[in-house]
Amino acid sequence: MPQARAIATHSLAVTRRQYLVWRKVIWSSLTTNVVNPILFLFAFGFGLGAVVDQMAGLGYLAFVVPGMMGYSAMFAASFETTIGSFARLDFQKTWDATLATPVTLLELLLGEAFWATCKAMLSAICVLVVGALWGGVGSLGGALLSLPLIFVAGFAFAACGLAATAYAKSWEFFSYFFTFWITPMFVFSGVFFGVDRFPDFIQPIAWILPMTHVIEVVRPLVAGQDLGLLEALGHIAYVVALAVAAFAVAYRRLKTRLFD
Repeated sequence: MPQARAIATHSLAVTRRQYLVWRKVIWSSLTTNVVNPILFLFAFGFGLGAVVDQMAGLGYLAFVVPGMMGYSAMFAASFETTIGSFARLDFQKTWDATLATPVTLLELLLGEAFWATCKAMLSAICVLVVGALWGGVGSLGGALLSLPLIFVAGFAFAACGLAATAYAKSWEFFSYFFTFWITPMFVFSGVFFGVDRFPDFIQPIAWILPMTHVIEVVRPLVAGQDLGLLEALGHIAYVVALAVAAFAVAYRRLKTRLFD
């Protein structure tokens, strides 16, 4: 129990440190993590919404809002634990300074992931608020119920970002991460169109991506549609398994990289 308390305390200390730094660059950060997804919401929700009347039995704006909640959380968490974390690891040497304190590598990574998850939640909630104001949320209760899943998903995406950072030797490495991981989830995971609209050879790829599973739960909740419990649990289990696996990979690789 004392060890668990120490892990929680040190991890939250790392998160607080990131928050204090973020406050100094809050406006530029909000532009990337909040304004950018909201612009996508308006562009696709109203732009394509003028052409596409309905998608999967929903008005197009109601269809897009849950997808943009997932996308905004994914992008915020992924960006923080790739570009942000790599800067602290390699350029600023913040990680070296942190590890010189009683904070362990596990606690450092948990703090990094939790901070990225907080930014993911902020981004997703802003999209939800804007979507609700414009009539794109069918069930406010369901939308609130989806937020714990967004939190879990944010942590999973943060863990994937840390895994990428663990193998990165330069900034250029993240071109692979964003091109072959972030972009496919943006395009193929049902953010703007149903997965069933894609060719048969694309659909299995879409179901490998965690964003697809997140949206499959978030969309019915936000739209006020029926959602099977077992189906939802299956999607959530997939996201949780990815979070655990990605965090384990990041921890083992960084332990070797930093201490061997």
